[in-house]
Amino acid sequence: MINLVTSEWHLENIDTVLFDKDGTFIDLHYFWGKMSELRINAIIKKYGLDLSLFPELCLKLGYDVLNCRMLSDGITALYSRPIIIQIFSKDLRAYGVDVSENDLEVIFDSVNNAFYNQMVEYTKPIDSAINFIKKLRSKNIKTGVVTSDSKESTLKTLSHFGWVSLFDVVIGRESTIETKESGIPVKTALKIINANPLNTVMVGDAPMDYLAAKNGGVDRTILVATGQISRDSLLETSKFVVNSLKEIEIF
Repeated sequence: MINLVTSEWHLENIDTVLFDKDGTFIDLHYFWGKMSELRINAIIKKYGLDLSLFPELCLKLGYDVLNCRMLSDGITALYSRPIIIQIFSKDLRAYGVDVSENDLEVIFDSVNNAFYNQMVEYTKPIDSAINFIKKLRSKNIKTGVVTSDSKESTLKTLSHFGWVSLFDVVIGRESTIETKESGIPVKTALKIINANPLNTVMVGDAPMDYLAAKNGGVDRTILVATGQISRDSLLETSKFVVNSLKEIEIF
């Protein structure tokens, strides 16, 4: 068991830590910005839309092209993929595009397949987070990834950077039929590694990570302001907030 301590709070009796991926240990602005651009380009091409709509449609997905940043209140920050598709399909229909949620699913899958073949070009680690995970492993703490991204994509990322051994379990969006915020992915991860939720902490960068943990039986979630959402905003969800995981001491 370990304790996690900052100047403002401490968490005791921990033997398992689950991590979100994007925004937590991977720079999501670089990764999801490029993904958003490719998705919008595919939609513009398929439905013959005016190219001038590109920045506006990227904003609908939550990506600010001019500032190269994902928006803290954008749908990509707030929701899992099924809900993103549900909302975005309605947005497109408001532009006169005859598109169904299934149509968008097909387009997203096609873009994903092309993107993942070169995704390492768009993937940047958050070094402070990786160092934190390595310290946990050095103390024999169980670790896992619970992400809304695909398991295949996540494993490719881990393999590329030589991080596979840093995690005992990887749960992606296809690992369960339920969305991340349902809590089922967290429960699945805990079951696979035989972990007690009472001795587990979730680490993420958004309220969705807090909800995923809470619904999965994990009452303690650390939120880190390395994603799309500011520290002050994260404090509205959890009292365990840091600007960077390097602020946390492990005892």
